[in-house]
Amino acid sequence: MTGRYAIIFRSWIPVLLWAAAVFWLSSIPGNDIPDIEIPFADKLIHFSEYFILGLLTLRAGVRSFPNINLAKLIVLFIIILSLYAALDEWHQNFIPGRTADIKDLIVDIIGAGAGMILYKRRVRSCRE
Repeated sequence: MTGRYAIIFRSWIPVLLWAAAVFWLSSIPGNDIPDIEIPFADKLIHFSEYFILGLLTLRAGVRSFPNINLAKLIVLFIIILSLYAALDEWHQNFIPGRTADIKDLIVDIIGAGAGMILYKRRVRSCRE
């Protein structure tokens, strides 16, 4: 695979792998998750997972669709990642000891947005 398709393929593989890792982590039964004695540790984990997913997704989008406005890509990917996060939360209802939590969903979306904002700032600084 060469050229443009190779760039697209290499750009989206990390997104798919990270999304799969997030899904896998969500599949761990509640009793198998270690207790962390840090306040809001679960929210920090959710934020971090989706921060990375947002950053990787926007990176792949910028490389795959260089002619599309960055703001439009961000809006599109926020919608897509919000849906993914909602499905991920829903999926947790079927895992023993886990439940869906709207607060986790909100933190997921904020994390994805923050990752995209960081990547956007990086892209802008490289273009200037």
